Amino acid sequence: MTTRNPVILRGGNLPPQRRHVFAGWLIATVAICSNSPVHAEHSYAVRTVWDEYTESDLNISVFVFRDANRNGIYDLEDRPMSGISIDSSGVGQPVSAISNSSGFANFTMSGTDRGADIKYEGAYQFDVQVPPRWAVTTGNERQTTRFELFPGSPADLVARPAPALVGLAPDLWIEGHSAKPLTLAARSAGALQEAMSNEAGNFTFPVRPGNWQISSPTMPKPRQIAIAATPVRLTESWLLQQDPPSEIPSIEATFDDLQSEGVLKIPSGYMGLDWSNFVMTHQKFYEPEGYRNGVLSGEFLAYNGSGHPATISRDKPFDFVGGYFGVSTLRAEGETLIITGWHDEQEVYRESMALSALGPIFLAADFRGVTRVEFTTEHYWQFTSDNLTFRLN
Repeated sequence: MTTRNPVILRGGNLPPQRRHVFAGWLIATVAICSNSPVHAEHSYAVRTVWDEYTESDLNISVFVFRDANRNGIYDLEDRPMSGISIDSSGVGQPVSAISNSSGFANFTMSGTDRGADIKYEGAYQFDVQVPPRWAVTTGNERQTTRFELFPGSPADLVARPAPALVGLAPDLWIEGHSAKPLTLAARSAGALQEAMSNEAGNFTFPVRPGNWQISSPTMPKPRQIAIAATPVRLTESWLLQQDPPSEIPSIEATFDDLQSEGVLKIPSGYMGLDWSNFVMTHQKFYEPEGYRNGVLSGEFLAYNGSGHPATISRDKPFDFVGGYFGVSTLRAEGETLIITGWHDEQEVYRESMALSALGPIFLAADFRGVTRVEFTTEHYWQFTSDNLTFRLN
């Protein structure tokens, strides 16, 4: 017995000879033979007709990456960037897409599907919504490509050329806070930047990659700070520390050596320290953007469980040199992280910093001789952390 079921063709680009109009709809009949045997060779048949419409759709993507070395090339130092908005405009209604955990902002295209994002021939523009204090390194904040009907291709529509990848890098700067008025000078390879703290005690100035010497009349002596791929926040302790650091080699917690996937409560004893309410996770285990963008090395990072305070401690004093911090989601962009250093029951250091889900900021802490460091977010959102450095004195 043979039955015939109508199938609605949704496309707007089929040629006249393919359009069978009945009551305003495009209708095709498909014969379904309920008793016909299934032959395995049909699954592997060589396609011989290539000019018929495939009547399907396909993603066309703009790939976004964090350009760590700022060279405009997606190379081994770089990482896919999540949460970046791309606008597409051309024939038909404009649409937007957000880059996913793998860095792809996906737009559906089809020459026959009216529900696709891109469904008509013509020129389309793709515009990157560049976040504040970020820059496009690939020179294509706006790019144009042309879509052409191509029956027999996966989506019956092709891009000529396909959209190019987009590199982003944060503006580089040094910032900090001082309880007393402060004038700073920063020098690097002939460059000089000067800054004064404002009425609130805050200061910031732009820098470029390289080693910078920071000096001030109120500082005991000049200090060096390396600027690489992220902005830097200097603590007041870093600015005013008089003694040279211990000669004991530092150790770095990257969280890539505890397990190979998923999520794990960080156990005490890791790196010779006690960890409370710190959780480590693979960068793609959770959906929000900050878990991907907050990773500095490897594929793992740490966060504070349920957004509540987390601590690192040790019976014997240790130094917290610094680390990279962000926030887990763009919903909490600008969340404040408060870092407190204790020696036994006495608070000896306190610092705060604004966090971003787009990428980490390095905190040059230089907390010395502490027995506990507490990390608290002001509104109980989860912060992210990676490459935390210590000296176990």
